Amino acid sequence: MRNLGFRALITASFLTTALVSTTFAKPVCVEVSGESAVIGGDLPSAKVEAINRAKFAAVEQVAGVDIKSKTVVEDSALLDDMITTQTRGAVSSYKIIRESHEGDSARALVNVCVEPLSAKSAMSALALNTAISVYLPAKKLVRYDNLEYDDENILAQAVIGKLAEGGFSVRDLAETHSLKLRDIDMALKGGDQTSVRSLVYRYLTNSVLIGKIEPTVSMRKGSDAGYGISMPFNSVTARLSYRLMTRDNNGKMVVLSAGSEEAKGMAPSQDDAYAEALKNLSEKFVPIIIDKIHSRLNDIASKVTIEVEEVKDPAETFDLRDQIQKVTWVTKVEEKGIGEFLVSYPENPIYLANGLSQKGFKIVSYTRDLIKIRRQ
Repeated sequence: MRNLGFRALITASFLTTALVSTTFAKPVCVEVSGESAVIGGDLPSAKVEAINRAKFAAVEQVAGVDIKSKTVVEDSALLDDMITTQTRGAVSSYKIIRESHEGDSARALVNVCVEPLSAKSAMSALALNTAISVYLPAKKLVRYDNLEYDDENILAQAVIGKLAEGGFSVRDLAETHSLKLRDIDMALKGGDQTSVRSLVYRYLTNSVLIGKIEPTVSMRKGSDAGYGISMPFNSVTARLSYRLMTRDNNGKMVVLSAGSEEAKGMAPSQDDAYAEALKNLSEKFVPIIIDKIHSRLNDIASKVTIEVEEVKDPAETFDLRDQIQKVTWVTKVEEKGIGEFLVSYPENPIYLANGLSQKGFKIVSYTRDLIKIRRQ
């Protein structure tokens, strides 16, 4: 029992010692459903996605029962290759009860048997990062090939770079070809969002940022600028239409931010002017998105009390506050007393406990509202 480590300690706070050895050895079987969008007419892949989503939902459900939490993946996710690996280790067996295909959606009802310990381990690994999917293609001024849009443009790379720099796990959808322009058009118009919702399921990114950029040559080099003066540069305006969406507590897609932004660029060549416009647009747009995402994290943050044993004076308390503040995604730490803190955290508290363990603290006891720890 004492060698099971941090994860076993969490579970032990909810289960009696007698139940631990027997409950963990027996898989828990649950009946769950999964859904996926049929993209490009690829129904077989959609069916596989739906089954995988059902498996993962089962892992979430079983882990939630073990640690007495409503959900174990609320605001964190991992890239698809890690998802597959973690789920495979947690699912001992599964049986497809029913499959259906309606419109652009594939659904599967599956009976999944999950190893509770493995499920908890998988969820703990997945929950350490907040993730976002990004797709912001830019229309080309001149079509040199069969591609009308540039997926890896200056704005898209700036957004992805800043999010990654801020500690987010970012899924660049340009690499996966998961979306088509018509999917973006539908989402921007507030229509069918099945494809966008499927991205949340497929990549477990709680938020999705999509949009498209259209260029306009507003002034050409050599054109009349008035008063007998010829325009010495090309002027290009880059206009972005975007939508930032996330899942609410009920799993529905809600809009955090939507609208349009534009910026101009000037250069001897049109391509250079467009590149300058995209650079200027990124400097204007990136802070807006970063602010919206962080505001969302602050809005959904829950309050958790942390009590540290054997703390004797304010100096120790101040040092501990600094250490707790460095745990990933902790947004605020308030002192309640000697060795006692009120922490704002935007994810499931189980992962706050996991983060504290990674910082070298020993978990003494855990509940959703109170975590007791000891310095090792």
